[in-house]
Amino acid sequence: MERKRNRLPKSFARRIIKVWFGGVLVPLLIVEAMMLAHTYQINKETVRQGVENDLSQVSEDLTALMNNMNSVSWLLQADSTVGKDLHLYFDETSSVARAELLSYMRDQIANYEVANPLIANITYLYVPKGTTNVVKINSSSLAKGTLPDEKNFLCQWRDMTFYGPHMTDSKVAAYPCFSLLRTYKGERDKGDIYIYVESGYKYFQKLIPEAVLGMNPIFLIESSDGQLMYRSDLENLEELSTAKELPMDEYQAFEATQTGDWKIRLLVPTKEYYQQVYVMALNLSLLTLALIAFCILVSILQWQSIYRPFTKFEKKLHQIVADEDIETRIEEMNIQEFDENVALLHKLKNNILVLLNKVQDEEKKRSEAEIKSVLGKINPHFLYNTLDTLKWYAAGKKDREMVHFITALNKLLLYNMSKTRETTLKSELEAVRSYITLQQMKYDLEFYIDEGQHPEILQADMPRFILQPIVENAILHSGADDGKVGVEVELLANGKVAILVKNTGKPIDPEKIKDVLVQKTDVSSNGIGLQYVARMLENRFGENFELKAERTEDGMNVVEICIPFDPVEVVLGESSIKIGEVSRK
Repeated sequence: MERKRNRLPKSFARRIIKVWFGGVLVPLLIVEAMMLAHTYQINKETVRQGVENDLSQVSEDLTALMNNMNSVSWLLQADSTVGKDLHLYFDETSSVARAELLSYMRDQIANYEVANPLIANITYLYVPKGTTNVVKINSSSLAKGTLPDEKNFLCQWRDMTFYGPHMTDSKVAAYPCFSLLRTYKGERDKGDIYIYVESGYKYFQKLIPEAVLGMNPIFLIESSDGQLMYRSDLENLEELSTAKELPMDEYQAFEATQTGDWKIRLLVPTKEYYQQVYVMALNLSLLTLALIAFCILVSILQWQSIYRPFTKFEKKLHQIVADEDIETRIEEMNIQEFDENVALLHKLKNNILVLLNKVQDEEKKRSEAEIKSVLGKINPHFLYNTLDTLKWYAAGKKDREMVHFITALNKLLLYNMSKTRETTLKSELEAVRSYITLQQMKYDLEFYIDEGQHPEILQADMPRFILQPIVENAILHSGADDGKVGVEVELLANGKVAILVKNTGKPIDPEKIKDVLVQKTDVSSNGIGLQYVARMLENRFGENFELKAERTEDGMNVVEICIPFDPVEVVLGESSIKIGEVSRK
């Protein structure tokens, strides 16, 4: 205890600094570190995904090229304009007829090449039986007329062999290409016939990008037997035989296996790869550091704008305590908020008692104004909900039972739109019946009303539109689709009338209901809730009423209203009605 008494009180400045460090700077630094770590992982995954997407695109383009070459070679074998009629060339003995056939073949092959820019140098190659000499059947082809070199083998696919990338067999150009050799199935008795197809003019080079995400990658193509066929950083394919192996520890490797078991590899320099990741993270870190610097600057400005006026305000308070004549010194503050507060201090003591009486009167007026305001919005609110139900019902049922529906609707609207604020318990129950009739068109409700053993209590006076909001909440919030809702009326031993609204469904929280009832403003979702009911009952009965909610052991939610009941007034009221009827007769 002595230690606590001897401790010096902390100044306001030290408290603000501690709050700033603990509540602003430290959390900002922690968030910055977490964001950088998270951003690093996101950026790393983004770069990896970008590289894999580019590799996948190259893979898809090369696969599409090979599929295209396969389709063209198949047509050259099966198409009746060239492939199926190739036997005529071998069967024809006339040189003139053969020349015409070759001219026709040249034109048809030219049509294939023009119609498909992805392929070029289509050639029929013929190896006569018993020889190894290769004969180019369509001599007009720009290809050299030799079988592909086996060192250029890429993969075997069905009855086709792919080669490359290798330098084209074209006599008039030099560029890397893919080629296909397909065995022609007909005319085998005369020798071996092959269909040779190359990729289009410099088309293969267009498929390999020079950069990936601003990095300089290396694309490798390996054959199905593991031979290196292409390296994008080499200008000449002949350099493959002398190029040393790449130091793989300096690269990030990505791989895609193609149909036929040949592979495409993409090597990204590790330095460039992580530099790309760090650049993305650095951009965010600079942004967040700028935000932290801005927050620090704002905090300093706030410190100056709060603490300095506070010290001046403290000095003025001491001056006011020491001297009652503060009018000449108030202007010296030159801070509007503090000046106004100081000016109010000397008025506060004299106005407290006056304000207490004024607050009570204004509270009563405000209560009446709020009730009028709520009454003003009840009818539009209810009309909107009812018309929404009518729209649903009309769409689902069309004209069946519409007369019954509209009759109940008219009764309820006439009751709710009445100008008088007072009614009887019987009228309230009738209005609830009409309301339930409407709701049963939309919901599968089981509803009942138990009026008890004392019919005279139905004449008890009560405010209008009290039960319907409670029943509506019971339907909407406690199992509207297949729930059970009931209203029970009882005469208690203390002479009061108890009205209980019961429903099954989601359990209510009595403590939460108590908190809701003590609030001055209505916070229900539709604007008409228990606060409205409580305010109406309070306005009518003062403190002589009860409104509570509970969850019973049998699983029922119960909202109970207890109101006073004077049987003498009921009897006198009924007698005056009878006397009036006799006098009219």
